[in-house]
Amino acid sequence: MILDKNGWGLREMIFICAILLFLVILVAVMINYLYEGATSNNTSTTDSYIQVEKNLKIAAERYYRHMDNENIELIVSEDLLAENYLTEEKMTVNNDFCTGYVLVEKNTFVPYITCSNYETEGY
Repeated sequence: MILDKNGWGLREMIFICAILLFLVILVAVMINYLYEGATSNNTSTTDSYIQVEKNLKIAAERYYRHMDNENIELIVSEDLLAENYLTEEKMTVNNDFCTGYVLVEKNTFVPYITCSNYETEGY
């Protein structure tokens, strides 16, 4: 399709569309790369703190089973560390040592931790 001197031809239109398509794909890839990088670091750190909560809960359950007193309502991480049910490594995320407690209600265990960079909701 050949137009007069004031319009574009088919060849020019395809060339410009190809450049625009390339730029759109390039921007989409860059946004996806940046988004994945931002969420993966945050998610892995949060997962590490959730693992600390799980470690605390497991240690509290073991501690509770070995104690004769069933009236225990609160188990503190310092007691678990002192009694060797828990280690400092299991309460540390990226050199951030956490402390916490576990609420015991009707044989359900709910862990709460606090660290420099993280705190369980409701702590």
